Amino acid sequence: MAVRRFWPVFATAFLFFATAANAAPDKAVPGTERTAPWNAETSDLEPDSSIIYGRLPNGVRYAIRPNQRPQNQVIVRMTVDFGSAAETEDEQGLAHFIEHMAFNGTTNVPEGEMVKMLERLGLSFGADTNASTGYTQTQYKLDLPRADPALLERSLFLMRETASEILFNESAVNAERGVVIAEKRERENFGFQSARAANNLFYPNTYFATRYPIGQQNILESAPAERMRALYRKWYRPDRIKIIVVGPVDVSTVEQEIVRKFADWSNPGPGLQDFDTCTVDTNRNAAADMFVHPKISEGISVQQFFPDRKRPDTIERALVELKMQIASSIIVQRMSRRSRENDIPFLSGGTSFGIGFCDSYARVGFSASGKDGSWRELLPFAEQIVRQATRYGFSEAEISEQLKRLDASYDNARKSEATKPSVAIANELTAIDEDVLNSAAYRQLLWRQLRPFMTKSAIDTEFAGWFGRLDKPLLFLTTKSGEGFTKDDLLDQFAKSRQTEIAPPTDRKEQDFAYTDFGAPATVVSDTRIADLGIRTLRFSNGVLLNIKKTDFENNRIRYSLRIDGGELHFGKENAPLAALMSGAYISGGLEAHDIEDLRSLLAGTTVSTGFSVSDDYFGSSGAIAPADLERQLQVMAAYTKYPAYADNALRLFRRPLPELYARLDATPGSVMGTSTPKIMTDNDPRFSIAPLETMQSVNFAMLKTVLDDSLLKNRLEIALVGDVDEDAAIASVARTFGALPGRNTEAVTTSKQRETAWSATRGTFNLPHKGEANQMGWRRIWPTTDDSDQKVSQGMDLLARIVTIRLTDELREKLGATYGGGASSFMSNVYPGRGTFAIATSGDPKDLPAIEAAVDAIIAELRAAPVNKDLFERARKPVLESYTDWKKQNGPWIGIAAIAQTNPKRLERFRNSEELFKTITTDDIWQLAKKWLEPSAPFTFRAVPDELVDADGSLRQAPSAPAK
Repeated sequence: MAVRRFWPVFATAFLFFATAANAAPDKAVPGTERTAPWNAETSDLEPDSSIIYGRLPNGVRYAIRPNQRPQNQVIVRMTVDFGSAAETEDEQGLAHFIEHMAFNGTTNVPEGEMVKMLERLGLSFGADTNASTGYTQTQYKLDLPRADPALLERSLFLMRETASEILFNESAVNAERGVVIAEKRERENFGFQSARAANNLFYPNTYFATRYPIGQQNILESAPAERMRALYRKWYRPDRIKIIVVGPVDVSTVEQEIVRKFADWSNPGPGLQDFDTCTVDTNRNAAADMFVHPKISEGISVQQFFPDRKRPDTIERALVELKMQIASSIIVQRMSRRSRENDIPFLSGGTSFGIGFCDSYARVGFSASGKDGSWRELLPFAEQIVRQATRYGFSEAEISEQLKRLDASYDNARKSEATKPSVAIANELTAIDEDVLNSAAYRQLLWRQLRPFMTKSAIDTEFAGWFGRLDKPLLFLTTKSGEGFTKDDLLDQFAKSRQTEIAPPTDRKEQDFAYTDFGAPATVVSDTRIADLGIRTLRFSNGVLLNIKKTDFENNRIRYSLRIDGGELHFGKENAPLAALMSGAYISGGLEAHDIEDLRSLLAGTTVSTGFSVSDDYFGSSGAIAPADLERQLQVMAAYTKYPAYADNALRLFRRPLPELYARLDATPGSVMGTSTPKIMTDNDPRFSIAPLETMQSVNFAMLKTVLDDSLLKNRLEIALVGDVDEDAAIASVARTFGALPGRNTEAVTTSKQRETAWSATRGTFNLPHKGEANQMGWRRIWPTTDDSDQKVSQGMDLLARIVTIRLTDELREKLGATYGGGASSFMSNVYPGRGTFAIATSGDPKDLPAIEAAVDAIIAELRAAPVNKDLFERARKPVLESYTDWKKQNGPWIGIAAIAQTNPKRLERFRNSEELFKTITTDDIWQLAKKWLEPSAPFTFRAVPDELVDADGSLRQAPSAPAK
């Protein structure tokens, strides 16, 4: 079964398809053969000729894509055509268990050494090394920090060890059981349970409903090592392996290394049959089911299946999917508009569509989520919008808007393709399944020739042909309470809605963008360059500051930043809830000349976004756009500073989900931690704590306008542009937009009082009740530290956190098997003086609480007792050093520093010194930091445990105890 790539790749039969372009640029090295691109034999689309495909005699397949972005990073992936769908009854969960065992002992890498080996090579466990198991594929991932032949050799060595040399020693398997079970425990919540119930209704007796990758508890607890070994030997075979390498590599060198590592591996016997098939009954009568849970969101999902056939990656399939993509996007817009205009208790929704599902079926449906108890309104609301489209189709204006979006998408993809990140290319190659990977240039060529055929008639007919058949639905409801109705009532409500007469949609009047003239442009009064950083700094006559850094790291992309002094500091303690209102509703309130829905339509075909947020000390926006859209982006941001509309419907939409959101704040250990810890640590300081529901429901736009006053028009403003920038054009655009607004302050707003903070004097252990699963616990220990004014201390605390994370992995995961993951982090504020934290966070079963706390206590005592050993220090330090390799060759770090180049010049010196200063940190420095900041008596400890374990006074009702290890 193909897992479809729903990106728009389409063509028509009259197009020709190049074949010579796919010829390999080099001759294959001995022991390999160059092959056609994966799945090319079933497709009439042109594959990307920049990717080299090959195969070894034993069947191992590979794809190599030379790529220069980032300039040093190499991405290595290995996929195995094997997943949980291949498991038998007594093997459920073992495909995933096998993936875990790859890191726990192979023929040439002792147990516990693979992760350490990777860390010594400069890879961080989790960030750069990872693995995943799905229904039909297992993936292993290594992100190499540099294009070093020796590092590539080690990575392919480890991939081969994983592919054929896992030992499954009984002791290692038993040690890993706890980790695998902990991962299952973390995922087992009401969301996962509702997904299982939905799959049972929609896909009964298929692997989607019977073979979850996470597996069955009893099998994970008891499956012997030999059963895993046998499953591994059966499915991990050369003819089911793909190796993917993307980055600044020499193709022949990579091929030679693949031969050296994989050529001597032989298949154990004849090839295995496909396992990714399923059967769905398309003659089922209409049926309904529901999942009831006190913390679940209200949602209704409707699906129906029809007979279809295998749909390879061809023009024919592409034509269908493109028309349905356009139609589905319009449906989403209609739902959003109507719920906003009519104050319907709708939160989100849309249609779902797939052909070639399980190689034999088409899947058609729609869904909607809303406020608690609203399904009787949601179901007819969504059903009638969908049915209206099947009867009356779509307007020319709606279709034109979607075509503009696709025009821009194809064009921008082509222009930026040369600097596409290696990880994005590698991930596409791992996910293509039965499809063919094409170049962006080719996709745009196809689109341009196909576009005239995307007519109203064609789209209307395609959509009606599928959704007009939706007469025997399967309905699935998630709700907090199932009282007062039955499953049959769901079907009755659907039938009743189907009988309702549908009127044609009302056409919306097309508009022109209203904000193109802000007045007389400002002049540049200061224009200098920071020579060593290559940042051009300008000041306009009205006080606006502009910083430009031109780079060639990303083609056809400009990173931008807008900062206006204020942010949360402007609101202070007294008005802190208004910051949340502004972040959540200010943009949705639209502009005086355009409501938000019209604005989104006007921006169709551009990369312009409407984001505007409230940060600690500034109001503003950031993102990435195509150079052609820079002026429109500036126009939109300038309009939001001068002409916000504060529309009432935006306030309604902001308030609409609040009761449901607050009702779930105690639903899981994570949500309890996120809301309770800031309240306790700050004595409920409203700047750092979530406000009561009553408060958030009472704040309004009148209050926001009063408190904002003219700050968005008067406060100091700094704009930064980094990337593919035409400097002269950018300066002119800023002059015409923000430069044409009234004069601004050139000095920072005084906020010393608002910057004062304090930690609670009440320290100790706090037991926080949650209403989630009885075997789930969250745990945190947090030490107050200081701000980041001392750069070396800040870097040292980050490195200390990395060291603690490694030790937590060693002790909690590898030795105790008590948790799936744990980590440490350091936060040191650059806004609030003296404010910082060092935190350790993990999760587990309440019964393991004593073991977890004892392990953390031991780790902290160890770090305070003496300097860490050199090996541990280097395992934490090396990935950071490697990250500096490409640090200044990416736009991300540059926009961060350009954003404050004039208003906070001290940060420039930190940027310059960062790498060399980090290299001076020693084990003794880390020891001194641990002794100073990680004092045993200083921290807050938080345990989020099931509510039945917490007494009224906050003490544990019963002290959980861990079983003997």
